[in-house]
Order: sequence, then structure tokens, then C-alpha cells
Amino acid sequence: MDYKLTSLSAVLERADSRLRSPEGGVRLWPTGFPLLDDAIGGGFRSGTLNLIAGPQGQGKTMFALQAARAAVKTGRSAVFFSYELEADALTQRLVAMEGGEIDPYEAPSLSEVRAIFEGTSGGTGGLLERMANTPNGIGTQALVNVSEFADRMVVHRSTATHTDITEINDTIKKVMGNTGESPLIVVDYLQKVAMPLSELGEEERITRITEQLKDVAIEFDAPVFAVAAMDHEGLEPGARMRTRHMRGSTALSYEPDVVLILGTKSDLVARHHLMYGGANAENFKDWSVITVEKNRSGSGGAEIEFKKRFDQGRFDPNGNVVTEKLVDERVYVE
Repeated sequence: MDYKLTSLSAVLERADSRLRSPEGGVRLWPTGFPLLDDAIGGGFRSGTLNLIAGPQGQGKTMFALQAARAAVKTGRSAVFFSYELEADALTQRLVAMEGGEIDPYEAPSLSEVRAIFEGTSGGTGGLLERMANTPNGIGTQALVNVSEFADRMVVHRSTATHTDITEINDTIKKVMGNTGESPLIVVDYLQKVAMPLSELGEEERITRITEQLKDVAIEFDAPVFAVAAMDHEGLEPGARMRTRHMRGSTALSYEPDVVLILGTKSDLVARHHLMYGGANAENFKDWSVITVEKNRSGSGGAEIEFKKRFDQGRFDPNGNVVTEKLVDERVYVE
């Protein structure tokens, strides 16, 4: 039988089987941000392509890593295709995240965790002994927490010249062979996925990659969460990024099931809030706003704010619905 053909009887049988399983229905991967999960229908769905985009330095990789952490902490697996950072750097971020969740006030900063890993913080012994020197031993507990899910998260050090869809597929198959289940698939970032057909133009190349990543999600019955770069237009001061600003925007507008846009709140709040709430203007810089630009599983347009804790390599997962008016083009006051 052609594997592309599915009878409606098979669909009904699968649905019935899922409902009788411990998971109780559609397979969802919580993002680790409860309000975002509510906005997109419970989390990332299996077989979907999900994008997060935003200006440089907004914490897109951090957000994606936090979502991967949420998956593995629930007992699932994740594979992180990292075109930007080494596995060591991602591990250090995870330890800092864990510490921040344990105690956001006393936890070691990301820079302190990095110094411990690199042996430049002083002290003797291995990681556990050196982490014990952190306030209240928070670093030790954070390291233990990461160790508990470390075997369920795999980092693939990807390169723009060699890591193409074929290698992504092969890696996912290996992870599934080891874990027996489909993982959350994180790609950081989409525009760097290698494409052998170098004669393609930029728009067509990104279109091919986007279509292939959607196929990956469907084939492995897993969510793909990809970081997307943006064109220069979206980086201009005062511009609020939209889907049309992403590099290769035609395919990136059509193919994904969920599109999230990440931006600093102070760049997005309407003029009257900055003029008459001047005391808030500086505070807005400490918050990021996630806009649900697209959501095939429900309505889009949700705007949720999260406190930046970049010193701990994370966002505070307990966000708020944005109450201020946000605009497309912020008006600056001289």
C-alpha cells in the first residue's frame, strides 16, 4: 500500500487509540510557558512546523532552548540542531536556567556558571564540588536537575555547509532508535540549513528548506520548532516585526502552523504609554513580548509578555497578557 494514502478508517482507529492511551488524545509538547500554551492550543502539536522570529539579541535561541528543556523535563526527548552555539554553551545555559528556577535571587548567573565550567572561577575538584560553592549550593542542585534529563536531550553541532535535511532526518532516526519515541526537533536557525542546490536564489532556497522542515514534522509525527532570521527591514528602529519581515517571507508565511514574533516591550508600546507613563518606559526594556502571528490550531493575535532574566539565560515562564496598546510603528518623542 502506498504510504501516502490513508483511509478514513485508519484515521478513526488512530484517534480512538490515542484517546485510550495515557496521553488521552492529541500529542502536545508544552512550551514551558503556560500562557503561551493556552494561546496556541496547549503547546506544540505533533506534525507541525513552529517558528520563532525577532530582531537579533532578543533571546530567540534562549526561548527555543527553554522549550526543549520543558519537553525533556516531562520525560520526552529533544534534539537541538545548533548552527550557532556549541553543546557546551547550551549545557551551561541549561544549568543557569535550572538555578534560576530554583531561586531567581540567589542562583548563580550564566557568566558564573560558565566560569565554573571553564575552570576560571577558582576552587578545586569537579563540577559538583565547584558548584557547591554557589550560594546555598543552588548550582549543585541545578547540575543534578540537568543530569536527570541530560540523556534525553541531544545537541547536533550543525554547520551551514554540511547539515542539510538529509542529515537532520538521519539524526532524528538515530535519536528515535535510542529513545523509542519522536523528539521535539529544534532548528537554530532555519535559514542556515544547508541546501545542496547552491544555484537557487535566496527566496527559493528558503522556500525549499521550509517545505522540507514541514515534511520532517509530518514524517516523524513530531513538532519542529525553528528559529527564523529576519530581513534588514525588520531591524530598523521603530519597526515592529511581522511575518513579512522574515527572510524568505513568502514560504515562511504559508507553511508554518504557528509563528511567534519576539520583541522588546519598549520597542512595541504605543506612544501615549511612553509619554504619560514615563516611569514605565525604562521598565518596559526588561520585558519581552511574544506575539502569536499565526496559529492554525486556533486564533492568532495573542500578545504575552515575559520578564527577561538574561543574566540567568532564561525568561521567567510566568508571563502576563499585555495590557498596553502595541503599535506597528512606534512614534518617538524628541
